[in-house]
Amino acid sequence: MIMPGTPQARKDEREASEFLLHASHDLRAALRSVRVQTDLLLKDREAAQVPGLEERLGWIVDGAQKIDLLADGIASYAIALQIRKESFLPVPMDVLFRTILAMLDKELRANDASVTSGKLPRVAGDPDQLMQVFQSLLHNALRHRGPNPPQIQITVERRADEWLFAVRDNGPGVEEPYLESIFQPFVRLPGRQHGGPGLGLAICRVIVERHGGRIWAESGAGGATFLFTLPAE
Repeated sequence: MIMPGTPQARKDEREASEFLLHASHDLRAALRSVRVQTDLLLKDREAAQVPGLEERLGWIVDGAQKIDLLADGIASYAIALQIRKESFLPVPMDVLFRTILAMLDKELRANDASVTSGKLPRVAGDPDQLMQVFQSLLHNALRHRGPNPPQIQITVERRADEWLFAVRDNGPGVEEPYLESIFQPFVRLPGRQHGGPGLGLAICRVIVERHGGRIWAESGAGGATFLFTLPAE
């Protein structure tokens, strides 16, 4: 049995990460060819006269877009596997979170969503990866919203030698049997097949665990809460 954190375990993770990055690159290369040929057919006047061709090409384009999302997810998962504490920096989470809200402003406005947060602490970590955790959790709340405008609340509290972050929403929540499995790669909740390839929460778990924390979900009648911990400085 190979123990986590040992040189052999790190070597295996590095090789797995490199494999996933190569796979993602090859997927994108194949997609470029599909897209180019599909665009040419859509612009071909003679081909446009073939009954049903445009609809069939539309299915090809849709499939290519899904594969593109999958390639992005695989690449992000691979990069998360490469996180090392030796490269961590002091990260002011308040500043990071304001940056995220600015980046998501258009999407938040389109959903008439409100996001509130208290004062966030400074932690040691990889700022790009920690940003991805918050982005994924906010996207998750918007994508799986209920009938009312999304209301998302970010809270944090100090518990001994760690910070406990919570991202609460007012959506439909998560059924009890799926509270753990949603953090596994490619898992989607029943009836919620739209969106990405099912890697967002799996990537969040890898990032948080590489930072020495834990992540889990709780759910009730008022929506879902995603909680994660990070070591305090």
